[in-house]
Amino acid sequence: MMAQHGTLLISEAALRGNLRLLRHRGGQGALQCATVKANAYGHGLAALLPLLREIGMDWVCVYSLDEALQVAASGWDRPVLVLAPLVCRQERAEFNAAEWNFLRSGRLRLTLTDAASSRVLAAALRKENAGMCVPVHVQIDTGLTRQGVDVAEAPRLLEQILSLPELRLDGVYMHLSHGDEPGSPATAAQLAVFRRIAGPIKSRHSHVMLHAQNSGGTWHEGDIGLDMVRLGIAMYGLQPSLNHMIPDLKPVARLVAPITAVHDRPAGTGVGYGHSFRTSRPSRLAIVPVGYADGYPRELSGRAVAGVLNREVPVVGRISMDQTILDITDVAATVGDEVTLISDQPTASYGMDRLAEQCRTIGYELATRLGARLHRVVTG
Repeated sequence: MMAQHGTLLISEAALRGNLRLLRHRGGQGALQCATVKANAYGHGLAALLPLLREIGMDWVCVYSLDEALQVAASGWDRPVLVLAPLVCRQERAEFNAAEWNFLRSGRLRLTLTDAASSRVLAAALRKENAGMCVPVHVQIDTGLTRQGVDVAEAPRLLEQILSLPELRLDGVYMHLSHGDEPGSPATAAQLAVFRRIAGPIKSRHSHVMLHAQNSGGTWHEGDIGLDMVRLGIAMYGLQPSLNHMIPDLKPVARLVAPITAVHDRPAGTGVGYGHSFRTSRPSRLAIVPVGYADGYPRELSGRAVAGVLNREVPVVGRISMDQTILDITDVAATVGDEVTLISDQPTASYGMDRLAEQCRTIGYELATRLGARLHRVVTG
């Protein structure tokens, strides 16, 4: 029976190559932390985590505690950093049984950005188990103006955490606002502020990890002497910025699907919803079982191309929820032939980054749209 779904092929070789490239650039002494939030940027957490474990990835980071539990459930046995700060609006911190178990394991790192939440967390730990100590990281807002403790408050928060026996200050970090721009003055300014605050802590407590670089910052800043780099979009072979590209990245994912039907239609035939496309000649039209519910954007209707038998063919008509229509008049394709909707070739016009451009967005967004019903298969 023919598959009625798309398949996301995940290349282990491409992933390994990207990580080697970034490790060389970010410094041999720096730990690598794989950012696997948002279902590994849409690539599939279940598919990526075993590869990262096999490769020897040091850490992973996620956005939320819920995502961290998904990582733990997969059997990941190395540190997990939750980037979203723990915020306690009431005078208590509540965790469910799975969260308590993860806290006790010593592998979970929570982020703290305010003094009140730090005290509440410490009290909760003290109540649960006297002598329990949980490693935490502090994020400082050095200029992104998003999450993070204010620069003026950071020294006080750090000293408070150091004074609480239930908390172990394990790391201090920041996030770059211009990491994808080489030589940015904003990056230099952020790093100067970060070093001014975190440097004295590191000199007194050598175990405290300092980290700041994302994918773009790892490449463009190189080895800046910090303890860890957080690799996101570039690990998946996509570009942090198409204006300042990282050479030799190889996209990890390729989206394919079979042709499930072929229709021969005369000139003048309306195609798809609203007949936004009408054939100008006798045409052969192929149906592919991938649509916008799978993360193949409706914005690509009548604009994108796909790959069939080593040829590019146009997407015609409106992309619907479950299906896309291709004009294969000039290609000897038939039912069962494989179509590549998103290429893993960096220069292809239907690669993830280039399709994102056509949608007036970025590769990050297109990748994270990839739907749950796509089958994810790891290849060599």
